[in-house]
Amino acid sequence: MNEKISVISREDAFRRAEKLKRINEAIYNVKFEIEQKFLPIDVLIPTQRELNETKLLVVLQEIKHGYDAPVIVLSHKGRYYILDGHHRAFALKKLGYSQIEVLVLKPEKEIETKIEETVKKSGLKTLEDIVVVRN
Repeated sequence: MNEKISVISREDAFRRAEKLKRINEAIYNVKFEIEQKFLPIDVLIPTQRELNETKLLVVLQEIKHGYDAPVIVLSHKGRYYILDGHHRAFALKKLGYSQIEVLVLKPEKEIETKIEETVKKSGLKTLEDIVVVRN
């Protein structure tokens, strides 16, 4: 199977963040804001256990040529959980970056979410815990 691998544009990342904001506001009935900033890459907590090796190789090449779509994260209890951009974050880490551009979804008040539980069950603490798989 020869599938086409594409990466999202910087503009698409901002659109996805807006969409995730609206979805989360509807789910939790709480207003969210989106904050654009740089964070140390090591503070990000993945929520996806496996990455596609082919896509990762494409993302690595794109980053070397200036690809800069930010990663989307949820701020929850002082931690940052990756919602979108696992391949980008993992690739940047492997390339030796210490800071990463993120779009932070921040609820205006504390929300009840299962994200901590899900991550704990998956054994995910850092980007190093992600497994790259061949398809």
